[in-house]
Amino acid sequence: MKSDADEQRAVQELEALRKDIDKIDVQILSLLLHRQETALSIGERKKALGLDIVDPFREVSILQSLSAQENALLKKSAIRSIFLEIMSASREVQKAPVIAYLGPEATFSHQAAQAMFSHSASFMPAESMKEVFELVERDQCTEGVVPMENSLEGPVGAAHDLLYTHNLKIRAEFILRIRHHLLSKAKRLEDVVRIYSHPMAFFQCGAWLRKHLPNAMTIDLPSTAAAAVKAAENPTSAAIGSTLASSTYGLSALASDIEDSPDNLTRFISVGKTPVGPTGADKTSFILSVRHEPGALACALEPLSSRKINMTRIASRPLKGRSWEYLFFLDVEGSLQDGKVAQALTDMQSLCSWIKELGSYPKGGDPWE
Repeated sequence: MKSDADEQRAVQELEALRKDIDKIDVQILSLLLHRQETALSIGERKKALGLDIVDPFREVSILQSLSAQENALLKKSAIRSIFLEIMSASREVQKAPVIAYLGPEATFSHQAAQAMFSHSASFMPAESMKEVFELVERDQCTEGVVPMENSLEGPVGAAHDLLYTHNLKIRAEFILRIRHHLLSKAKRLEDVVRIYSHPMAFFQCGAWLRKHLPNAMTIDLPSTAAAAVKAAENPTSAAIGSTLASSTYGLSALASDIEDSPDNLTRFISVGKTPVGPTGADKTSFILSVRHEPGALACALEPLSSRKINMTRIASRPLKGRSWEYLFFLDVEGSLQDGKVAQALTDMQSLCSWIKELGSYPKGGDPWE
């Protein structure tokens, strides 16, 4: 049993340690203020040079370098979270970008946009993916975020079509784990008589719903966010949606992670007017069409295989106005500023009917980290 003297000494040691923490916090704040002043100066020089405020290449490089210094006391995920917020504050003093996303507020697209640009950006919901592209083209938004593909359902056709018809570049990608929750103002699960959500969310949570709420009426809405709005109107209603929808519309989660498959991932991309520089861990995307003859696609891809360039994805879309002909969307490892990828693309031009480069950009991080 500790004596009074031991206890008093322990209290004094605790107070001394707390004072040390207070001094360290003041030092950290002083350094952060100095960083903000430097960021402001950088922003002014970027404007004078006509450069983008957001530089994904440099941000990725910084995060990779700092995360590599993890140890037992400060894990990679913590370092990344801390410096994402610091970078977010730096962007804010440099005048925050405006990011368009497929609305309404609190959709998974909104969640992905927030994750990609943190809290320094301002966000503008768009009524359609087409409007996202148009807002960027009209310079009303700096970049736009749209879903590109889902690990369970495959490519998002509208996003692919817009990349074909518009002249924006892919600047970044982000892999979001789709976590569905049953959101409501009801106190108990058995009080729920109707559920609102997007048809895809109902499909992805079908087994859970059949087991736990077999008699509840299901009502389709255009988005999980719209479903949350409806659920907030009546305590016997619920919505399938995200934690962002829960906090935005004042709902509680009656059940969490109700999706049938935990491996439900959506790949989002951001599009903008200008390309980004290489990071050393990049992808390049492009679209091509080939002649309607045997072996044409294999022939068009030969410059990739001969240079041992890894193709990570290929998807097809109907070529509008030309029945039974297709566009092929490809992702490969590497950057266009890597001579090997650039030369392969040059050689492919003579082997394709048409080819369009969509940009090089940093690979998305691991959604499980």
